[in-house]
Amino acid sequence: MRFCRNKASSPARGFLGRLARDTKGNVLAIVAAAILPMTAFIGAGVDLSRAYLVRTRLQQACDAGVLAGRRAMGAGGSLSTSVSGQIASFVNFNFPQTSYDTAPFTIAPTLTSATDTINLTLSTTMNTAIMRLFGTSTVAVTVNCSARDDYANIDIVLVLDTTGSMACAPARTASSCSTYANAQLGNILRVAGKDVTYVAEEGALGTGNISRMQGLRNALKSLQAQMAIIESQFSAASSSSRKRIRWAIVPFSQMTNPGLSTGATGATLYARNPSWFNASGSYRYSWCGAASTSCAYAPATTSHDADWIAKKWDGCVEERGTSNLITANSGYQIPGNLPANAQDLKFDVVPNSTDTRWTMADTEATGVAQYACPKAMRELAPMTANAFNDYFAFNTGFVANGGTYLDIGMLWAARLLSRNGLWGSDNPAIYNGFPVKRYVILMTDGEMDTGNVGYGAYAQELFWRRITNNGNRDTSDENHEKRLLMTCDAIKNMEAEIYAISFGNGSTLSAALQACSSGAGYGYRAADSDALNKAFQDIGENIGSLRLSR
Repeated sequence: MRFCRNKASSPARGFLGRLARDTKGNVLAIVAAAILPMTAFIGAGVDLSRAYLVRTRLQQACDAGVLAGRRAMGAGGSLSTSVSGQIASFVNFNFPQTSYDTAPFTIAPTLTSATDTINLTLSTTMNTAIMRLFGTSTVAVTVNCSARDDYANIDIVLVLDTTGSMACAPARTASSCSTYANAQLGNILRVAGKDVTYVAEEGALGTGNISRMQGLRNALKSLQAQMAIIESQFSAASSSSRKRIRWAIVPFSQMTNPGLSTGATGATLYARNPSWFNASGSYRYSWCGAASTSCAYAPATTSHDADWIAKKWDGCVEERGTSNLITANSGYQIPGNLPANAQDLKFDVVPNSTDTRWTMADTEATGVAQYACPKAMRELAPMTANAFNDYFAFNTGFVANGGTYLDIGMLWAARLLSRNGLWGSDNPAIYNGFPVKRYVILMTDGEMDTGNVGYGAYAQELFWRRITNNGNRDTSDENHEKRLLMTCDAIKNMEAEIYAISFGNGSTLSAALQACSSGAGYGYRAADSDALNKAFQDIGENIGSLRLSR
């Protein structure tokens, strides 16, 4: 059977088929259909980016405002009209009203009295540029910020290297400084009726070529000025809620000077606690015969009367009984597992026997041994700017001399800070209702250098062997370093923070100093006086900074 095609429908069907197969112009139709969604998508991206920028700038203005207000309010202040005005001024300066096509906003800070925290919420709307075409004419932007007074009572212990090399200019290398210091030994300064031996300082005031000691004085003056700003804020509070800043100062070389140390009352430690000191001691000195190339050593047991103590004793001491079992590789820690006779590292033991007391240093009984006694310590107490700066003046006895016993300075810092020890009554955790934050700043221009024949805090190591079992100088340095790290760990366990600074050309923040510090951000290397000043400024800012809390 044969089928015949309907020829009458063929043209129409052919046209429709060709049209179905023809894709020309489809892109135009697709674009026309998609242009509105694409415009909305792009517009949302543009306007949201603008809103993000507005939020970032508004947050910065909010932060600046509350920080300025918190600083203006001071300690124990109130959110007065003046303080609120200060906040508004900083907010409007950083984000002027109607900036970035935004609506005016209200600046109404509040105060959380319990924590002395200023709070602020800023809310505005930003006009959209493109999304208004799709019915969204504005975007809401809100930020929150707060600034609290993180100031607490502040106790700062300055542990300061006053060894002979501190007389050099910072630019000198170690060998160059040693040559200079050895040539400048033996100078005498009369202070409070007693002779103080020192190394003459290099350079002169008013010049760029100043000694490390003078660079230290300048940096300490800057630190005190920073703390004085905080003190002025503290003084605005009532006496019953007023916070305080106290200082303790421990100059060290191969000895420290606690005997003439003064506290809040101004009386010396010896005057307050004479039973803490041995007035008699066994000393050993060396002498060389005129016709002999070798030296002989002779022991000497000496008793000192009140007249000698009053007229000749400079306040320096030999350390309490100790153990030479504490070596670089030993596992001893403070206070848990010390040798029984390590009385020096038992911070809390009250002196009541020969081994637990400090023996008065007697340079006359040690003959030709190198000797250096730093300025007397100062125990925790408030200090005026004049008293603070006067303490560090050259003519008051803050001079350079002696070798470097880093551990002995930190040892006395630990004693002064122990809440269970000899100064426990001076170390409250809370004062006037606020916590006490405690800091130790250790500054040195060198690494451990104890020698073995000099007369130091542990006598002459070569003869007495109180720290080593062989009298070797290198062993002595290593064992003293172990004691330093043990003491630093003990101080940190007392919830005190330790900053460590290495000062001078070529100085390095040694592994021991880094380990002694409280970690990253607590160690500084200062090659010159400007860097030292900057280090102390940074520490001051860290100790006394306002903080955002949001």
